[in-house]
Amino acid sequence: MAKIKELDDLEITEKERSFIKAADMNKAKKNKGGRPKKNIHEKASEQIFINVTKDEKAKIESAAKELGISVSALCKISLAKFI
Repeated sequence: MAKIKELDDLEITEKERSFIKAADMNKAKKNKGGRPKKNIHEKASEQIFINVTKDEKAKIESAAKELGISVSALCKISLAKFI
């Protein structure tokens, strides 16, 4: 029995051929997943460093946790009031 290597070697109708091509998982494009990339104007690329005491850091982390956001998000929200 000879192996069928190509879809053209099969004696099938055009409707069956298109169904087989649509179901062929090897040729399907795979979705990478994840979120779409941000454009250059939305991307945060700059950093600001500040020094705080252990007590200040604990208060900031506690407030962020209570609000359910990151420390970075809390700082951005707080600073946005002044700029």
